[in-house]
Amino acid sequence: MLVPVDLGQLANSEHAIETAVWLARQAGASLTILTVANPLGIAFSDMPEDKKPDFEAFVAKMSDRHDFDISPLFRSHESVKYAIRQAIEDENIDLVVMATHDPRLTDHLFGSRSSETALHNDCSILILRDN
Repeated sequence: MLVPVDLGQLANSEHAIETAVWLARQAGASLTILTVANPLGIAFSDMPEDKKPDFEAFVAKMSDRHDFDISPLFRSHESVKYAIRQAIEDENIDLVVMATHDPRLTDHLFGSRSSETALHNDCSILILRDN
């Protein structure tokens, strides 16, 4: 089972993580949390690998909070949808659980990451709307 999260929106992903932990317990499945950092960063001085320790600490915190073994998966790629697809293939993922937000205008025109994930992968996708 895979939960993709955005490094800039980690708090928004907690509902998806909580849901994924519950499902993984019921199914006896393993759980991985994925984040994707842009290899070019946001600013010239950004180094994506600098964000890895914070991400791993977040995953450890979620693992402790839910008393469930969760594996971190940190990828660096300019395309989030490609990195998610590669993680699904590399990790033999059967189910992706991901949070989404209320659609913005650009989502109606170009689609959101959750819609891209649902449309372009062969595994099951559970998309959870923000509360």
